[in-house]
Amino acid sequence: MTERERSTRRQVLRTGAALGVAGIGLSVAGITAASPGKGNENGEGKQFGRVYANDVLWRTNVVNVLDERPEPEDKIYFLHDGSGPIVANDDASDEQRSPFVSESAPGDRDWNGGQWTHYSAEVTDIAAFNDDAPLTNDGDIFDKDYIDVTLGRPGFGPPNYFICPLNGRA
Repeated sequence: MTERERSTRRQVLRTGAALGVAGIGLSVAGITAASPGKGNENGEGKQFGRVYANDVLWRTNVVNVLDERPEPEDKIYFLHDGSGPIVANDDASDEQRSPFVSESAPGDRDWNGGQWTHYSAEVTDIAAFNDDAPLTNDGDIFDKDYIDVTLGRPGFGPPNYFICPLNGRA
């Protein structure tokens, strides 16, 4: 077996193990939990989303909607302006490359594989947001007096509870 074959086999085994641990199937019929973008080097045409976690932008795809709040859970904050994702607002800073910010990421002790509970994080002052953008960790969300956080979706965006792993840096 050549070094290239071993490397490829390791990649396949790691990917399979990661999907198994996250408890997801390969159903592509779900929705993406972030601002969608085409996958890059290994995207093969799949739609990918992005989530900030611990100041890093992560890729995500394959979502399974849950009927109830997961236990254990990962909290995800959806930045929006009351009518749509903050990244869709023409007046908002382009520095914010995702409307989603997570409390944890792979490698953290409290990471639960992307079993999300959705929190609405409404930006009430776009100018103040632009001064601080990008917001890339949960501390950024809670430190700002111009962001109102409530449990659940704001009437749009991803469902209240879902599974969506963070599967590589964006």
